[in-house]
Amino acid sequence: MAALILEISTRGLHRYQQIDQEITTVGRALDNDIILSDPTVAPYHLKIIRYGDDSLEIVNLTDVNPTRIDHQKPASLVTRDLPVSLEIGRIEARILPRDFAVAATRPLAGRGRRGHLFGHAWWSVILVLACLLVGGLDFYLGSYTSFKWGDLFKIVLRETVLTIGAFVLVLAVLERLLVNRWEIRQLVTTVCLVYLLYYLAANAADGLDYLFSASWPTTLFQFGWFLVVIPVAIALYLVNISHLKPGRSVILALLIASPIAVPAIMQSPALYALLDDFSSTARYHNNLSPFNLHLGQTVTIDAFIAQAQKLEAGEFAD
Repeated sequence: MAALILEISTRGLHRYQQIDQEITTVGRALDNDIILSDPTVAPYHLKIIRYGDDSLEIVNLTDVNPTRIDHQKPASLVTRDLPVSLEIGRIEARILPRDFAVAATRPLAGRGRRGHLFGHAWWSVILVLACLLVGGLDFYLGSYTSFKWGDLFKIVLRETVLTIGAFVLVLAVLERLLVNRWEIRQLVTTVCLVYLLYYLAANAADGLDYLFSASWPTTLFQFGWFLVVIPVAIALYLVNISHLKPGRSVILALLIASPIAVPAIMQSPALYALLDDFSSTARYHNNLSPFNLHLGQTVTIDAFIAQAQKLEAGEFAD
């Protein structure tokens, strides 16, 4: 009889045990053929019996957290059809044939390609410096009083460094919990790219506000950033860097982004503007754009002076 494989699911990686005996016992006790140390697994949880006709029997041995076979709880099951899904306590496992097809190899992000953004640590350093430069430039352009270098360093350290550091730390801990490994270089690169994209998109939204004489570009950006861009960025990272399945990555991205999105949206001035008639935008702002269709036809200064010279005292021009 050809040996079978017991695939035991763990965080990020799988553990594989060969089933090559006629009777194989699985449980937490140390005299089992396959030992599972999870506390929800019974000392003697199940046994797998192989027969000469290539069939196998899975026998449940415990009343506490009994083995679920293909989402059912039979006392035993005889089958020839593989794979067979098992739930052993809270451990998920499958019995597979040795010739079971495995997924295609996923390439490491940027490995061996120095020109790739994720290929070398120097890209992380360059992007961090770019973020510091952008943060300092934003503070300088927004300074309405006398400029002080001490204030610049404080703002850059507080806003830029702490923001990037906090996101990297939180996401690194989550990544460790999800896939049981660290990808610090790729994580720093991703966070810096998202940080730079935020400043680029925020300034573009402000420009569109002025261009269209409306506040909807900034409102759309503020809601779209937290509800769409952040979850998409996290999902792409989980799929392409951590190599998680797309469906699971989307769900995790929404869960990870929610603690960021909900407070940011609830405290957003755009939300209050939508819920209230009060507008923080000055009324004259609505007439700043040349694309404003409500503006009347304008004339040049020279034409205005020429018209005024033709008027008699006390007359008004149309």
